[in-house]
Amino acid sequence: MYKKILYEDLVIIFELHRKYLAGEEGGVCAELSGGDFYGTDFSNVNLAGANLEASSFKRSNIMGINLEGANLKDANMKRACFASANLQKANMEGTFLKGCNFDEADLRGTNLKGASMEDAFFGNAKYDNETIWPDGFDPVKAGAILIDK
Repeated sequence: MYKKILYEDLVIIFELHRKYLAGEEGGVCAELSGGDFYGTDFSNVNLAGANLEASSFKRSNIMGINLEGANLKDANMKRACFASANLQKANMEGTFLKGCNFDEADLRGTNLKGASMEDAFFGNAKYDNETIWPDGFDPVKAGAILIDK
């Protein structure tokens, strides 16, 4: 079962995480595993390296979010909008991504092994040779672009 986190608490968590990323005193890496963020606006938030394992982001706006190196394993992201999101080196293994929009997202080095990606849109999403896709998934056919270093 997911735990609901109030928006007021999220604002505090975001600020502590910002301090953590900046190396400032009192900073704490965001721990949001198991959270229920249904319909929440996370657009342009920096949660690089955060733990979001087994969280639910159904119908959330995640446009422009920075989740570089974040743990999203087994999260439920059904119909979330990841347009222009930074997902480099994120762990998205086993994540439910049905109907997600990854337009212009950066998926270089991202682990998507075992992810469910039915009806997901990858128009102009960037990936590289280190990106791990689910078995049988064709990123080029889905609209993603290989960035060869």
